[in-house]
Amino acid sequence: MPESETKNASMKPPPRQGTVHLASLTAETQAVLQKFDANGDGEVEAAELTAVVDELVKTQFSSRLFMYGLMAMTFALVMILGCGFGLTWAVVLSQKDTTVVNGTWVTRADKLPIQLGNSQMTVVDGMLSSRHAANATVSTQPNTVQRPLSANMTTAQLTSLTRVYLSSSTGAQVGLVVTGFRLVAGSPPTLLLSTPSGSLEVSGNSISGSAAAGLVGDTAMVWQGVTGVFSK
Repeated sequence: MPESETKNASMKPPPRQGTVHLASLTAETQAVLQKFDANGDGEVEAAELTAVVDELVKTQFSSRLFMYGLMAMTFALVMILGCGFGLTWAVVLSQKDTTVVNGTWVTRADKLPIQLGNSQMTVVDGMLSSRHAANATVSTQPNTVQRPLSANMTTAQLTSLTRVYLSSSTGAQVGLVVTGFRLVAGSPPTLLLSTPSGSLEVSGNSISGSAAAGLVGDTAMVWQGVTGVFSK
């Protein structure tokens, strides 16, 4: 460094009391405080420091104000969306023609129970009937009937026989599916029944055959009665 510059630097007056000398600060700090050096003397005086503090306070206040504004906008948006959803639901609900009262689906206007139709069935004179057949009442009764079975029945009666139930004097009961039958004339006549478990012979009050014996495991079992199940 030239001797004249060294001499001038050494003659530069020290910073005044109560000021901040910018040359002694880092470059980043100087860049921030440079705009507050109003007279350009390279020092930030007390009045200029007050401006620095005011600027910092304003910046912090602006940040808080922005945060509060953002929160208020978020709250307002939530309220608007909630109101919109509520109005939509109210409109949909007002357009409905039905409602539920005490667990019953009824019309909203006169509170009458909802009646549903069926493409196959209808009600005629209080009876469930078929839509496609005139006066065809739908029966809800069992489609089978039970009656005592005997060899005196006719072939027409036995044609609808589907199952037989046997009962013994000891309380044992056996049910058999009938797959075929044969009537044998005689005095008394004999009814032969074919089942998946074997054959069964009914003659008067006598009941015998391999079908019942195979199920109970007792060939000496005495059967007291046989009941037939006939389809209607």
